[in-house]
Amino acid sequence: MSFFKKKDKIDFITLPAPDNTTLYFQQIKILSEQYWSVNQPNENIYGFQIQQNTIWKPGLSDADLLRFQNIIGFVFPEPLKNFYKVMNGLSKPGINLYGNDGTTPTFSPVFYSYPQDINSIKELIKWFLEANLISKNEMLQLKVSRIFPICWHRFLLIDIPGNPILSMFGDDVIYCADNLSKLLANELFENIYNVHDFENLKDLKPDIKFWLDQR
Repeated sequence: MSFFKKKDKIDFITLPAPDNTTLYFQQIKILSEQYWSVNQPNENIYGFQIQQNTIWKPGLSDADLLRFQNIIGFVFPEPLKNFYKVMNGLSKPGINLYGNDGTTPTFSPVFYSYPQDINSIKELIKWFLEANLISKNEMLQLKVSRIFPICWHRFLLIDIPGNPILSMFGDDVIYCADNLSKLLANELFENIYNVHDFENLKDLKPDIKFWLDQR
């Protein structure tokens, strides 16, 4: 999924190398807001898109980040902490124009924020556990990685080294990105000059127990 309309004339940009640091997320924040200032949602497609002139909400303080983790029930890995320290959801909800077929547009959050989307985050996690017939206790016993939604149905794996991203919809689960920094680059931009820096490295794909078994 890409959240933006493809322009006729694309000005290619070079993104910083993906590394999940606060500096990387700060740079992505600046570049994405510049991108949104000139890009409009595509009226001819279905699905939620980011509205023009959207900006990121300010990042969380250490105290708010701690409260966030306590409510969710586990400690966030460093990439997720760094992400939320820099940006905490968007100033505008995503918009679905339904391919300009006459349906009234609808709105929904794109990136989940604290505290506004706590209930949505909990419900998404609950839904995917139920859809995949596994409980939190069973995950603990079987050493199955916990999951956390970043945007839409893109879930970060909490307990897998590197914290790769899965695309999850019910029991339909596929590998999406090697890490959070690559996910953001590929979801937010269509005009990356150094696009090869953000491709998934198949030879380094980690072993992901349960979620990708027999899929």
